[in-house]
Amino acid sequence: MLVSTFEILVKSQLPPELKSPLSRKVIQGYFLTLSNLNPFSVVLSLVFTAVTPSLNDVIPLLDVTGVNVGGPLVPDPIPPKVRFQLRLPANDTGLFLLQPDIIKKPELLTDEKQSLEVRGFVEIFVSSLSGRNSADILVTPEQRGTFFGDLKAADPRLDQIAYSIPTAHGGSLFTLSNS
Repeated sequence: MLVSTFEILVKSQLPPELKSPLSRKVIQGYFLTLSNLNPFSVVLSLVFTAVTPSLNDVIPLLDVTGVNVGGPLVPDPIPPKVRFQLRLPANDTGLFLLQPDIIKKPELLTDEKQSLEVRGFVEIFVSSLSGRNSADILVTPEQRGTFFGDLKAADPRLDQIAYSIPTAHGGSLFTLSNS
């Protein structure tokens, strides 16, 4: 079932050639809050589609217990899709995050000529590994970003932004079926 669009960024607010003192870089990730409304655990698949560029320079994380746990984005049988599988305990809530991989590519933060822009869409499915044919899940997508200036400066001029993204069907309750 289609969830929403997403946009992953590490880029300058203004084109670098403008050299404006007002310009800062932004690092933006996609956040997805998932609540399992069922009295049983569910296994969910999040499927991401991004064509130009691909999702090579991003990292997925899941937090159910207060600790971010990484996992792989697995190529889907239908390119250019990639899949992230997660288990959500009964009546529990988790936060999924897809963000630029600034550990693998730290130059994105420091080199003004380096940038990353990935846009696409997200789908969600209940896996047959859940042992159930359907599940009710609350799904809330968001974009969150941090603006920054010179990270080596005493004041790197940090600001944050967060905004909700509408779901494809306009609501938060998703009844997922694997049949």
